[in-house]
Amino acid sequence: MRRSVFSCVLLLALSIATVSANVSVTTLFSNSMVLQRNMKVPIWGTASNGESVTVTFNGQTKTTTTGSNGKWKVIFDPMIEGGPFTMTIKGNNTITITDVYMGEVWHCAGQSNMDTRLNYYPHYNSIQNSYNNPKLRYYTMRQSRANTDGYTTSNVWKTCTSSANNGALSCLGFFFGKEIQSKLGNNVPVGLIVSAVGGTKIASWIDTETAAANPQMATQDASTEPASMYKAWIAPITGCAMRGTILMQGENDRTSGQQVYYEERFKLLINGWRKVWGIGDFPFYYVQLANGYGAKQTVPGESATDMVIREGQRLGLALPNTGMVVAIDALGSGDSLHFSNKQLVGQRLSLIPRAIDYGEKSLVYSGPMYESMSINGNKISIKFRNCSGGLATNDNKAPVSFAVAGSDKKWYWATTAEIAGDVINLTCANVTAPKYVRYAYASNPVTNLYNKEGLPASPFTTEGNQLPVSIVNKPVMYKTEAIMAQNPAVNLLGRQINTINVAGVHLDATKRLVNTVLSPVKMVHK
Repeated sequence: MRRSVFSCVLLLALSIATVSANVSVTTLFSNSMVLQRNMKVPIWGTASNGESVTVTFNGQTKTTTTGSNGKWKVIFDPMIEGGPFTMTIKGNNTITITDVYMGEVWHCAGQSNMDTRLNYYPHYNSIQNSYNNPKLRYYTMRQSRANTDGYTTSNVWKTCTSSANNGALSCLGFFFGKEIQSKLGNNVPVGLIVSAVGGTKIASWIDTETAAANPQMATQDASTEPASMYKAWIAPITGCAMRGTILMQGENDRTSGQQVYYEERFKLLINGWRKVWGIGDFPFYYVQLANGYGAKQTVPGESATDMVIREGQRLGLALPNTGMVVAIDALGSGDSLHFSNKQLVGQRLSLIPRAIDYGEKSLVYSGPMYESMSINGNKISIKFRNCSGGLATNDNKAPVSFAVAGSDKKWYWATTAEIAGDVINLTCANVTAPKYVRYAYASNPVTNLYNKEGLPASPFTTEGNQLPVSIVNKPVMYKTEAIMAQNPAVNLLGRQINTINVAGVHLDATKRLVNTVLSPVKMVHK
């Protein structure tokens, strides 16, 4: 009888504790946080079932009622940059969050080359010790994998105002954020949310819904649990307001035969994250796998798993709102896989949003990318995009690392390689009927091809899938089948635009177009 009474009292106590649970939020919403400007901002947390929760911030007040699952969410209207502000969250208790800024938020993802901290590299000690900028802030997701709800971590936002804080930030993220914040100016803080973990494969980062829809991933690599990293490090932050994601990943997918699946999985990851975030096709910018740290390439037909990864990443540019940094020259003498020139690559990575998202329209942000090939007898012409100033070599010598093959796919080095504007003209004495061309197709190739802005050309092969002739970094992709020049603007599926890019030709629809076919535009949403 006593045991029965005790049990009833215990159940009653637990029931009361559940009913009066305190309102709480993940530490993603904590002191010194940066929230995304000019975008709707969701704030979420937990409380007692049916509890009224009121959140007040920057002149706005939002009230909601906690659902039966114990969760609540409010959404603030877009706000311009500014701060510091204070946020109060009131339910049965009150939470006060101070030193909050509106600015630009970027998600930093990937594996060890994104995760490795600034203090890992002694040659950056001086900048680590001297950099003092309260407008650059970060939050690193490093809670135990068992704590996948995001509420049981002790992590907090930090400001880049001390050597200790600077040193604990992703090195690549630091130099990316430093460049962005400097270019945007003192009025626009930048916040970095870092969720990178070393030694991980891409299948582990794919979201749970996409992983469930692609069960073959589990059988293709028994050593990797699909979506495991996603559950631990991405799920707790999905839906937060942000400008976009930067990523460096792929090193671990070079082994165990997993490289052959990379292109497909890379696109699954991007599309899946965009779906679960629910903010459209947000910017997704990434670093192509850097050059290897082994012996330099000497034979033209090297079989390189690294290059399969790089090709998958290059072909990822077919997705809208993507951009890629080429890092084929990043590893220096004596470097390990964790290349030491993170400053160079971070600066290159910052060029993409500066040009696409922050208005520096004339800024060249990409190295030369293979566009098309034409063959005339034994002569091959390779045309590149992203080289408005023309192609160049960094040693003033002829371009190297071009290999040519016929239909038998026996590879030989090109005999001659000459630059003509945005074209490389090749010949190969060993191949009388050329069909395929590769550039820098190796783990650690010798390269010297750049655009005149100093950005390296991406490795490529003309075998297999290729990018469309014209790539437009817009939230929605369209295929143009005809040109209409009768109206001052064009409306595409509810989106009014003033310019069109057709097969690489930029048209301004607000100006009169002369000698143009006047026929209806048929836009097919891809």
